[in-house]
Amino acid sequence: MLKISEVFQKQIQTQQERPDGTAYVQFVQSMDTRDILLNASYIVAVQSYEFSSSMDRTRVEQAFPTGTKFVKLILDGHSFRSSEIIAVGSFDKFCHDLQG
Repeated sequence: MLKISEVFQKQIQTQQERPDGTAYVQFVQSMDTRDILLNASYIVAVQSYEFSSSMDRTRVEQAFPTGTKFVKLILDGHSFRSSEIIAVGSFDKFCHDLQG
C-alpha cells in the first residue's frame, strides 16, 4: 500500500455583505489534499501533471507552495473510484516508490 496525498477541489462557503448591509452566502472553489492509501498493484501508469486551465493554476498557486510537483495516477479501470487521481509528488519520487 502507498500513502499518497490526493488533490481535490472543495467548495468553501463565505459570507459577503452587499452595499445595503444585507448578508449573502457565496461558494468558492479551492484546492486541497487528503491522504489516501492506494494498492500499488492497481496503478497502471504514472505521468507528470500540470494544471492546464488558468482557473486551476490560480487555485493551485493559492493552495500550494511554489514549485509543488503533481502526478496523474491512472488506475485499473474496474475499480469503484475514478480511474485517474491527481496526487502531490514528483514523477521521480513515484518511480522510486513503485520500483522498491
